[in-house]
Amino acid sequence: MRVQIQVIGLPGSSKLRRFAAQKLDVALSCFSDGIEAASVRLRDINGADRGGVDKLCRVAITFKGNSVVVIEELGSNILLAIERAVDRLRQRVSRQLLRSPA
Repeated sequence: MRVQIQVIGLPGSSKLRRFAAQKLDVALSCFSDGIEAASVRLRDINGADRGGVDKLCRVAITFKGNSVVVIEELGSNILLAIERAVDRLRQRVSRQLLRSPA
């Protein structure tokens, strides 16, 4: 599974990349045979100085059959947004792979 992580407008980008990659790996490791690629975009929508509920975590998964699942989480804390997005993604990928023919 190819993984691409992009951080836009958030401090500590290397730490955020490692955190997101680790969470994604743990959540999707048992599904890796059915997944072709994953893309994660972490972004501060309003800019670093504004604060508020403006931290976006967008995760897109491309399955080997070329179908795509996209999950977005918005919050005031990017780490919590990553955790929520990855948890929702794990549930969605599980459902998607269970109902698709083998």
